Amino acid sequence: MSAIAGFDRVAGRPRIIGHRGVRRPDPPENTRASFEASVREGAEAIELDVRLCATGELVVMHDPTLERMTLERDHRAVTALGWDELRAIELPPGARIPLLIEVLTWARKQKLPVNVEMKRDVPSRGAVVRATAEALRSWDPAHPVLVSSFDPLMLAGLALLAPRLSRALLVHQKEWRRTAEQLAKVMQVAAVHLERSLVTEARVRALHAAGKRVNVWTVNEPDEARRLAALGVDGIITDVPGALRAAM
Repeated sequence: MSAIAGFDRVAGRPRIIGHRGVRRPDPPENTRASFEASVREGAEAIELDVRLCATGELVVMHDPTLERMTLERDHRAVTALGWDELRAIELPPGARIPLLIEVLTWARKQKLPVNVEMKRDVPSRGAVVRATAEALRSWDPAHPVLVSSFDPLMLAGLALLAPRLSRALLVHQKEWRRTAEQLAKVMQVAAVHLERSLVTEARVRALHAAGKRVNVWTVNEPDEARRLAALGVDGIITDVPGALRAAM
């Protein structure tokens, strides 16, 4: 199986990866406070989302608009605002949108691996790929970073621009095809991130045989986490890292 620095199993069980840090109203997801809470609760890596703002910076934000994160106070698109405007917006109850580089700098000090998901619901997927490559190809190689996407072409573009970066293919239930394992082989990704409903013993075995790590999203029930651990998955992406660490 291919090695992914910082995303290996821990003490014979799957690594716990905090999904957007933690997901609850306080602290808001994908913020520094959320990532800090995730670590306090036992996460051994964090997952976050990136997209571009109007001035070209990679910001950590899942949604294309500010609506949900500002509790419907602001309906503007992230791509319509420059960084100076975005950094001034308050996400209740008082958090701020961070830059990718800010989170990476903090995570490196914590010796915390980071899974960066490139969002595909963007005006230009190519622009996101180029910005991600620019930000990460010169990043400290000793700090474990894994880049994921649902879009195989975005991952292929990243491989061309920054070949040393580890990549993971995200797979959604409604987009699953029987050829997904073959696609992962051709793309030479290091990992496949399966939606929880897709995980079977045979699929995990086949992906491992192809040299891929298998991480699963989004798992919040302890019983399901234990079942997945027994199937041999390598990592579990969760909104509630504390609950899963306690259960495993």
